Order: sequence, then structure tokens, then C-alpha cells
Amino acid sequence: MKRNQTIQSAALTLLLTAMLTACMAGKRVDTTAAEPTTVTGTYTLLLYGCHYPAEVDNVAILVAENSKYPLEIYDLDTSYRVKKGVPAQQALTEADSFVRCSTYRIWQTQLRRIPDGSGGTVGYELRPLYLPYEFGFPDVLLISYFLRDGKVRAYIKIDPGVERALEASGGNDSSRDNK
Repeated sequence: MKRNQTIQSAALTLLLTAMLTACMAGKRVDTTAAEPTTVTGTYTLLLYGCHYPAEVDNVAILVAENSKYPLEIYDLDTSYRVKKGVPAQQALTEADSFVRCSTYRIWQTQLRRIPDGSGGTVGYELRPLYLPYEFGFPDVLLISYFLRDGKVRAYIKIDPGVERALEASGGNDSSRDNK
């Protein structure tokens, strides 16, 4: 009887912890595929990565100047640069050039829309897709967006399998271990 009560208490504690942890990040915002022709207006350009040639977690985020939600990247301020008031075509051109800074071979770039949850657009992300033989698959980034307290927060990480491969080859990203 006492054993069952202990097991039930532990299960309840585990369930409550999982529920509270899930709510802390906020509401997840899932990106959708986008075409460059849909990118119009003026943007704040967030350029993440490209600190050294063998870096793979490079991404550009275009935040619409008229977005009802500001976007912040969850990382050190020195991990990215910010350029405000950039026209759409110039932002796309700069973003494409920026994400191609790695010494690894890039197959193409991928543009994704970041919706605001009510039919509007927070902005767009542009990420590199590497040649499959570089890492086994083209998309090496895990990027998540969460809406909380009137802001969208971006979490950017390298796929753990790619991170292990980079560390094994000596091309590890040790400057960014705090993620």
C-alpha cells in the first residue's frame, strides 16, 4: 500500500513538472515554407553565426518592421548582429550572402515564414541547406520559435548528430557550448 502511494506521488510530481515546463517556453510558433516574392516591406535583419569559417549554425532572420511581435534570439548578444530598416530585396540578398559564409558546401538556402498565430507574419528565416554528403542530411539546424509575453523568442541549435560529427572531426563549435 505504501509503495503504491509512493509510486503515485512520484508519477504525479513528474506529470506536474512536465506540464509546468511545457508552459514556461510559451506557445510554439511553427514556420511554413515561403517564396521570396512574398517578402515585401522593410525588415530588421538578425544575422546569427558566421564568426569563423567552419561554423554551420548560420541563419538570417528577417523581422517585419510592422510585426506586432518583436523577435529576440535566445543567446548571447555577441552571437548575432542586427541591421534595422533594410528593404525586402536587400534583406534577402544580404541574408543569402550571410548564410553562405561557411567553408562547408551549401546546396541551397531555405526561406521559411514565421507566422504570428493570428494570420499575420512576424518575419522570415533563411537557413543554409548543406550538400547531403557533408553531414548526412542537408538541414543541420534545429530552430524553434515560441510566443510568450508579447515577444517571439528564437532558439537555435545544431542537430546533436551533426554536433557530434563536428567534434569527432576536430571542427567542433566549442565557443558556443553554452547553448
